[in-house]
Amino acid sequence: MNLPEQLSQPLTHEELGLLEGFFISDSAPVESFSSIEMLDGYMTALIVGPEEIAPDLWMPFIWDQENAAAPVFSSEEEEKMIRELLVRHMNSIAKQFNDAAEEFLPIFEQYTYNDEEEKNIAIEDWALGFTVGMELKHESWSPLLLDEESAMLVLPMFVLGKITDDFENLPEEEILDLINLLPGFVIKIYHYWKA
Repeated sequence: MNLPEQLSQPLTHEELGLLEGFFISDSAPVESFSSIEMLDGYMTALIVGPEEIAPDLWMPFIWDQENAAAPVFSSEEEEKMIRELLVRHMNSIAKQFNDAAEEFLPIFEQYTYNDEEEKNIAIEDWALGFTVGMELKHESWSPLLLDEESAMLVLPMFVLGKITDDFENLPEEEILDLINLLPGFVIKIYHYWKA
């Protein structure tokens, strides 16, 4: 996939902050993603998943998964900028897997947080975003989910995203184990579909 150079540049810290600021502003629908971590998890699921998905399908899901609400942009320039930032982040994740899948790290492993609680929220957001990405093409994910062995690969996302009740019942060491397993499991999911 040959992309125009400006659409293949990873986002800077400032650009990630700009995007996250837009998510939590009054311009975005109430149900839209609330953090960069959630966006990163979502996009990672789309990249490592069973099929390529066009921006016209994955982008509206960022704003509202149920009611198709859309953001209210202040201008055409703002809309173009936000769309471009989203496409660039998606492309940078795709490039990571194309060039060096084994070195993948979720965004929460790439940043420093103020305290443990903030990092735990970031991990939960990332895992939740990943499950939303799976939901976008749920039927396509069925082969992985129906096989007991491969279904275990998404267990960290469901537990850490608190989709199941297991999180509350697990000791802290097991939660930490799941966090440590998560990047490797994402890489295995990528290889599962590539195979």
